[in-house]
Amino acid sequence: MTGTRLHHFALSGVSPILLIIFSFCGAVPCQSGSNGDKSYFPLAVGNWWLYMVRGQSQNAVRTIRWRVAQRELLHGSPVFHLWQQPAQGDEPLSLSRVEAGIVEAGTERFLLKNPLRTGARWSAKSRSLRAPNKTYAFEVISCGKPCSAGGHSFDDCAIIREVDEANNIASLTTYARGVEPVKYLYFKSLHSDEVGTALTIKTWQIH
Repeated sequence: MTGTRLHHFALSGVSPILLIIFSFCGAVPCQSGSNGDKSYFPLAVGNWWLYMVRGQSQNAVRTIRWRVAQRELLHGSPVFHLWQQPAQGDEPLSLSRVEAGIVEAGTERFLLKNPLRTGARWSAKSRSLRAPNKTYAFEVISCGKPCSAGGHSFDDCAIIREVDEANNIASLTTYARGVEPVKYLYFKSLHSDEVGTALTIKTWQIH
């Protein structure tokens, strides 16, 4: 989905707060744990995550639920199909767990890429027909640090910033090891520090 879809997640317009985070984290390596329940994005059929969604109006609060509904093998790699409830669109978010990390199936767009370390960067070409030369750009703001979201505390988290040039979107995604993304912040535009939409984990189930 656009704006609140899990896979929509940096390079410019970094806020002073993020600069402070950089100064304390350094280039500390951490494992992304792309396999099993030790991953920052554990994938198994039946896993689900419920998020509180807040828009620009603090009164406009709703919930969405993502669930891993299906697993299949494509070219020898497991692909997991995630569906949103309430439904938005007629296609799932399909993620593949490979040695190099977690990638959107059929693309070169890695949400998490090994080796994961603070300051690491990677990119992928946009699939937008109206902007074929644009890119998705990712940067690891921090990893292996404690974080909190939705009243929950987590010992090991990774924060990834993404710039989606084709859709003029910049975002921050916080992953908690063994849980999955626990917070998404979508900024109003590519170069804005003002949050337009925020998703925060409420509850989840991991198999």
